[in-house]
This record gives sequence, structure tokens and C-alpha cells, in this order.
Amino acid sequence: MKDISIKLRFIFMRYLIISIGFVLIYSIFRWYFDYNLGIIHFKKNFLNFWIPFILPLLLIAMCLRREVRILNIKGKNGNGYFGYLLVAAITISVPTLITQEYIEASSSQLLDVNSVYEIKQAKSIDCYTIKDFKVIKEYAGAHRTSRISGKYNQDLNFAIYFVVPIVDDTKQIDVKNHRYWYGFKFTERMSNHASDEKKNERWRAFYEDSMRKYKQYDFTNFQYLQGVSFSDDRDGYLEAIKNKQKNGHRENLVILEPINEPFAEKAGNKLAWILGSFGIGSVVFLLMVLIPSINQTELKRYIDKKPLEEDDSKNIINFLIPKGEHFTTSLLIHINLLVFLYLVFSGVNIMSATPKELLELGGSRRNEILNGEYWRLLTSMFLHGGMMHLFMNIFGIGITCSLIEPILGRWKTLMAYLISGVGASLMSIYWHDNALSVGASGAIFGMMGVMIALLISKKDKGFRGAYLIILGLYGGMSLLFGLLGGIDNAAHMGGLLTGFAIGLLIILTDWGKTNPR
Repeated sequence: MKDISIKLRFIFMRYLIISIGFVLIYSIFRWYFDYNLGIIHFKKNFLNFWIPFILPLLLIAMCLRREVRILNIKGKNGNGYFGYLLVAAITISVPTLITQEYIEASSSQLLDVNSVYEIKQAKSIDCYTIKDFKVIKEYAGAHRTSRISGKYNQDLNFAIYFVVPIVDDTKQIDVKNHRYWYGFKFTERMSNHASDEKKNERWRAFYEDSMRKYKQYDFTNFQYLQGVSFSDDRDGYLEAIKNKQKNGHRENLVILEPINEPFAEKAGNKLAWILGSFGIGSVVFLLMVLIPSINQTELKRYIDKKPLEEDDSKNIINFLIPKGEHFTTSLLIHINLLVFLYLVFSGVNIMSATPKELLELGGSRRNEILNGEYWRLLTSMFLHGGMMHLFMNIFGIGITCSLIEPILGRWKTLMAYLISGVGASLMSIYWHDNALSVGASGAIFGMMGVMIALLISKKDKGFRGAYLIILGLYGGMSLLFGLLGGIDNAAHMGGLLTGFAIGLLIILTDWGKTNPR
């Protein structure tokens, strides 16, 4: 009984306070500042999914990692403890995710208006039935786009957004200044590993089918119209409207989507799902806490407020601070993270940016570079198409640069990285006519080229085994996935060759002066 009391007091009660507090505080914050005041201008998927998914992981890692160590949990290298923290975070994330949907549904209001011109603005919680309603198909606009998604960028998603002006019988339409638009879209998904010929064939079939559906579309088949705000869909509709309004004020536009489910069913049984998911998650974590025995040594250290002897979290934080023999490695990781955060807060989808967005932000493509935009050769290596793309490349930077920097020193490592990235971009635009290239992988392959130069010259200083593993597994698997399609192997090879040449040049001309500090 004493052991149970200790587990409940030090672990489970702390978990309950964290979980209930996070669900309530974030949900109230979201309701008041987003739905009530309307002053949060982040995209819906970022607020509804990514914050509820990521913040509990960070919160649990900070507030519960010390407490779970008092349990005797089996697992290699602390993996068992990480599993406990992951389960705790997930049991907080799931009810928080459902709560966001419930808050939006319960905050929604259905308004009856005589004319669309009575609507001043339309948020995602604003729903309408319009008595005097018609659309003018002659002024319709469309926007075509594609996104890559999936854990390994294995999916290619097509979308066509259509917009049509909504009017009534009392006013003549001025399409260049019109504010009210009816929006809908068609989507399709295929494998991103297919050949370019197959992708083009599938795209043409999708486009023709979408145009056929548009011509047959029934604009009156809906229960109500709902506002579209701060989302990827709104961006798609705005691009379609932009084709009709070159100089319009986009923030003032009212875009309404048709909804076919009854308004009364909008909230559904989400409240029950919130309570059920939280209750099940809490019981699961409680059982996980009660089953193991107590590590008396760690309990004593915890009560005496002594730090953990081995704390992976602190080791990671120390590695991310630019200093010593990983200064450049940490700096490059920070730059890539900061650029990605800028993209996210600028409204780019956290999982999959569109080619148009990446091109506008500095992606590399032959036409733009040949027309004098040479800066893209550098900026493109710090842009990433989504979070998985970013994390894979941050991992690559960490395992390559950290094993080269102790040998070449911080500034030569940085120089080799940047020049390799430029070499990768040059090879990409040479090989591809119209492909957009972004990401750090070309520069990472450049670091692997430096590794090969160090191996050949026998200047690897004891890192030979690690270099061979990285080259064989990370490099080999990356090239193999590139052969499946959707990955720029030309950039990889360009970076590898450039890095090899730079590595040899540094070794042959300056080895005697190389300072690992």
C-alpha cells in the first residue's frame, strides 16, 4: 500500500494536474482569443492539431521525466522511460484534439440572412442560410495545386479549387471588387514514387474529371454555407479569386463553403468522446504506473532533490547549444529550425508546403536562377517542404557534421557544408528542366563526400567505423529511396561530388593548419 501511495502521489497526481490543466488552459485560451476575439491568425490545422500534438510532448518531457525514473521499467538505454512519457503525452493530446473540434462546433452559429451582402465577415464558426441566393458561373475562377505528404513523402495530392461569385437580384456585379464567393474543391491522391509520365497522365485525367464535375455541379445542394478562414483551403480559394482580382484586398473577402450535414449534428457526440478518451487514457497510464515496482535508490534521490545521473534531455539540450566541437553543427540545426518556424508562422502548411509557396520563399529552379536569381542556390538548402522533411535532414546534419567538425574545425565544416549545398543546387538545375529543389539533403551528402575524402586520405581520426555506417545506411538508403521517385537524386550526387572535392582540397592544401577548435 505504501508503494501505491508513493506512485499516486509523485507520478499519477502530477500527471492528472498536467493533463487536466493543459486541456482546460489551451482550450479556454483558444476559445477566448480565437473564436471570441478573433485575434489569432494562425492556420486551423496548426491550432487544431499540431499545437495539441507537440506541446504535451514537451510539457511531459519537462515535468514528468524525473518522476517516472522512480519506477523499475525495463528497456534498453532508457527506452522504457521514453515509452511511458510518450503514452502520457498521447493521452493528453487525444482529448485536446477532440476538444478543439467540439469548441468550434459549439461556438458556431447559424444565421438566416436575406442577402449575401448582409454578411460583413465570415469566420469558420459562422454559418448561413441565404434567401436571395444565386451564383454567376461566367465569372468563376480556379486554382490548381499539388502537395507531397506522408511520412516518407510517398503521396502526391492534387487539388483544384473553384470559386464563383455569390450575388442577389438587387445589384450588378463588379467582379474586380466583388467580396462574396462560393468555394468548393476536388482532390485526388496518387503515389509520389510513380514516374513523371504516370504523374502527368494521372493529373490530366484528374483535371478533365474535375472540369466535368464542375459543369454538372449543383450549387443549391447544401444544408447551409460556412465561412472559410485561415486555412490551406482559404489560401487555395484566394489564389482562384486572384485570377479574377489582380489587385483586390484579400483579407476582406468572404468565402463560403457548402455543408451537407444538418447544423444540429455539427457537434455530434464529441463531448462524450472527450470524456471517454480522457478517462481511458488516464486509466491506461494509471495501470502503467501501478504495475512496476519502485526503484528505491531513485526514489531516495528524488526525495533528496538530486538530479538524474543520466539525463538524455539535458544531453540533447547541451548538444543544441552552439559551442565547442559541435558549434557549426548546432548552428546549422538552429538555422534550419528557425527558417521552418518562419514558414509555419507565415501560414505555410506544417506538413506539406506547395511548390508555389516554396518557390516564392527561395526554392531553387532552373528558370529563376538563369534569370539572375542566384541567391536561390543558397536559400534553397535551408527550406523544407514539411516537418518530416525537416526532421530527417536535421538528423542527417547531426550525424554527419558532428563527426566532421572535430577534425576540420567549425569554419571549414561550415564552408564545406555551404559550398556542397550550392553544388547540389547547380547539379539539380542542370539535370532537371522545371523541377523545384529545396532541402538540406544536398549539403548533407556533401558532408558524406567529405567523409569519403577523409577515409581515402586516412585522416578520419578514429571515426572510420562511424563514417562507413553513415555512408552505407543513411547515404545508401537515401539514394535508394531517390530511385523510387519524388526525391532529387541529382542534388544528392551533386552535393556528394562537391563535398568530396572540397574535402580533398582542404586536406591537401591546409591539413597541417587544420585546427579542430
